[in-house]
Amino acid sequence: MQEIGTLVVVVLKARNLPDKHSLYKQDVFSQVVLGGSTKATKIDIKGGQHPVWDEELRFPIYQKTKQEDRLMEVSCWRKEPRGAECIGKGTVDVEETLRTGEFDDWVKLEESGTYRGDLYLEMTYYAAGPVPLQRRKTKMPASDRLVR
Repeated sequence: MQEIGTLVVVVLKARNLPDKHSLYKQDVFSQVVLGGSTKATKIDIKGGQHPVWDEELRFPIYQKTKQEDRLMEVSCWRKEPRGAECIGKGTVDVEETLRTGEFDDWVKLEESGTYRGDLYLEMTYYAAGPVPLQRRKTKMPASDRLVR
């Protein structure tokens, strides 16, 4: 398969995550799955309900891929002593991002049809061919960018 570009996904932060712990805050990480490739952020120790990562993940984009490979699954996990427990999952269709070159918005997380919080993603697609379009300003105000 021929690589046509790179999708850069910045997992910025999450909000309104349920925290089953009452005496301390949960340790949270995020996971992104695209086209069979899985990547995860570092664990935000005591991130609680509003963890912040601001971590960049890169995914190669190939020319001839199935439609289901254009769906990106994002999830948040709480690190427990005996493994990890899924907090919630969401999906993003990256087809639009591959056309426009950019995406930045909150992605709704659910588990068994129940709302489990939101994850903020910034995605930029860099084609292997011509120079990318000018980057537009993010929708999130700078004052809210890295605060819990």
